[in-house]
Amino acid sequence: MSYCVNCGVELQKSEPRCPLCGTDVLNPNEMPEEKPIRPYPAHVEHLDKKVDQRYIASFISLLLLIPLFTTMLANIFVSKQLTWSYLVLGGELVAFTVFLLPMITRMPRVLYAAIDAVAIGVLLLLIRILTQSNWNWLLLLGLPITALSVLMCWFFSTMSSPKCRIPVLIRFSFALACVGLLVVAIEFLIGLYLNAIAWPTWSLYVLFPCLVLASSLLLLNRRARVKEEIRKRFYF
Repeated sequence: MSYCVNCGVELQKSEPRCPLCGTDVLNPNEMPEEKPIRPYPAHVEHLDKKVDQRYIASFISLLLLIPLFTTMLANIFVSKQLTWSYLVLGGELVAFTVFLLPMITRMPRVLYAAIDAVAIGVLLLLIRILTQSNWNWLLLLGLPITALSVLMCWFFSTMSSPKCRIPVLIRFSFALACVGLLVVAIEFLIGLYLNAIAWPTWSLYVLFPCLVLASSLLLLNRRARVKEEIRKRFYF
């Protein structure tokens, strides 16, 4: 048995070079074989992670049927009809579309965002029907905030994609600015729902720091030296 002179890894007799660092094996006490037998296969088989994720997501989806059917049966036994168990159905629908659906199938990000928006809209509609409230909070508050949030999530996923060629610091600055604008839009929608539309107040406490941080990141992006140091520190 011999060892690599460069990295010290233990070598098999049939190894012409170190499998770890590639250094040629020079051992005068071991005669080289004409046709060395490789101690490990030439090709390493890798498990398909996507298949594993699809299997796990499908298994979890089946497990979600247990609490769904349990709550529905309990609802029927107690109330003699299906009422509040619809909320469990809506919640599991949202959980499935947001977390499990991307693991099961491959679709464009826009389609994922649209499906998530529909699932959340169905949940809000079930809440409105079961609570027998008016339509104002759903049409003026729930659905618009949901649409803006889903749109922002789609924007964040697009910006974080490896295919995005925009510098990382600029992406972060855009994200911070969008968060601040989202909070301002939420305050506007709340004022529209309460019939008290006015100049933004509390949302400015979020918007102003976000804009300052976004501007700082844009300035850092202009300094190549600082940008390179940040890339090394955070492995961008």
